[in-house]
Amino acid sequence: MRPADLTVVLPTRDRWPILQRTLRALAGQTVGGFEVVVVVDGADQSVPDLPGVRVLQVEHGGPGAARNAGARVGTTPLVLFLGDDMIPRPDLVERHLARHDAGRAPELAVLGAVQWHKEVPRTPLRAWIDATGMQFDYAGIVGEDAGWGRFYSCNVSLDREFFLTAGGFDPEFVYYYEDLDAGLRLGQAGMRLVHEPAAVAEHLHSYDEQQYARRLVGIAAGERLMAAKHPQLRPFFAQRFAATEGVRLPSRRWRRVTGWPLPAPLRTRAHDAWLAHFAPAFLDAFEAPEELAELQDYLGEDYDERLLQGHQQAVDAEEHAAADELTFYRTSRAYLYDLTVFAMSGTKRPYRSMVRRLTPPGARLLDYGCGIGSDGLRLRAAGYDVSFADFANPSTDYLRWRLARRGLDAPVHDVERDVPGGHDLVYCFDVLEHVDDPFGLLARLESLADLVVVNLLEPTADDVHVHKPLPVRALLDHILARGLVSYRLHHGRSHLVAYRGRPATARERVGGRMRIARDRLRQPRARP
Repeated sequence: MRPADLTVVLPTRDRWPILQRTLRALAGQTVGGFEVVVVVDGADQSVPDLPGVRVLQVEHGGPGAARNAGARVGTTPLVLFLGDDMIPRPDLVERHLARHDAGRAPELAVLGAVQWHKEVPRTPLRAWIDATGMQFDYAGIVGEDAGWGRFYSCNVSLDREFFLTAGGFDPEFVYYYEDLDAGLRLGQAGMRLVHEPAAVAEHLHSYDEQQYARRLVGIAAGERLMAAKHPQLRPFFAQRFAATEGVRLPSRRWRRVTGWPLPAPLRTRAHDAWLAHFAPAFLDAFEAPEELAELQDYLGEDYDERLLQGHQQAVDAEEHAAADELTFYRTSRAYLYDLTVFAMSGTKRPYRSMVRRLTPPGARLLDYGCGIGSDGLRLRAAGYDVSFADFANPSTDYLRWRLARRGLDAPVHDVERDVPGGHDLVYCFDVLEHVDDPFGLLARLESLADLVVVNLLEPTADDVHVHKPLPVRALLDHILARGLVSYRLHHGRSHLVAYRGRPATARERVGGRMRIARDRLRQPRARP
């Protein structure tokens, strides 16, 4: 096919210097005569002079919607989608055209290769991204058939009408996963995606850890939408990150040696250390929308801003005493929003991880002081047999609704009545600082299960109006006397402990004190 038969479409937003380098590389291709359409994603953008290309400015809708717009204004038989930070080698366009010449079928799509630009520094993070296929899975291609799951729109060409007839990119995917969704639908329409490794674009984009974590948050949102639209597909990244929960993970030091010539078992430890590092950011973003969507469905017309802000305003007021908070918790539906936001925050993810490390799936757990039950529901999803216990209040009413909605049968006990014992583990998170007798509550928990997991929150000046000051040192002494099993200090002030409800030996008490001292040295405690 002739170069005049091809339109190159580049979506862009706020990346003018790198776009201009990409355009210069396109101008220097071994063949000429193809059209270049730059689609500016956002009417708010101030577009510099871009000579020699067609510029189309659209409302901000993400790269997928921008690519659709670029494909629609073109008139050529072929369209080549390229990323604005993908510097094409001089023969990239020629290689794409030659592959289409060899195939001559409207269902044929050509996937070029992506390599790091020489200006991108070699870092352990970059080595991990490459080795584990966290961005591109070129290593998994066998032969020339790439498969619809590798429809990477940063360097891919195909028949323009075939692309548009299949629906193009779904504009609901604002960022991330628009490629995979389009690839699935194109594959269902008969697309054959072949790999042309000689059509190389060099990716001029470096990541630090914070930037990559932000990218994963976007990927999580895309994967959740993908799972909703195509429930037959497993959420790949969610399952990969979730596998890090509840297992003893490698030290963060292993991340530094990623990319070194290590034996396979040691490379695996380094890769697992990166997965564990990024798992909270991804999983929080992946799970949070379900929490909020359920609350919206439950409250219906009552879900308005005045209702949702009610409790926070009351808590912030100094005259709102702790006793009033308990009354509010036991009577008001507005508190459901506070509990939902807290469940979305990811604060208790390491708490649940300790529970999972201590007991295998199938173990009988009791979520004591469960509130709306988010921790127990997530542990149920991980394969645990979870029962719930709390006061009779709007939170447990909502929890029963959530269980019914999910088709789950689990008891929700009233703590003011008899709660059956015999559990493998009972956990009670962010409750002790709200009760008058924390030692009495610990005694009750010890009667209900073989293992007890609680967190002891250090008091600060900011929360004296809503939390009772816990005697943390005395509580830890009580726990040490019972047999400490695990200890971690989280967020600088939350002592997460697991212990047995029976007297400890002298050796166990000494070992427990050493464990606490060691972990306290790892991070500073919060100042009151």
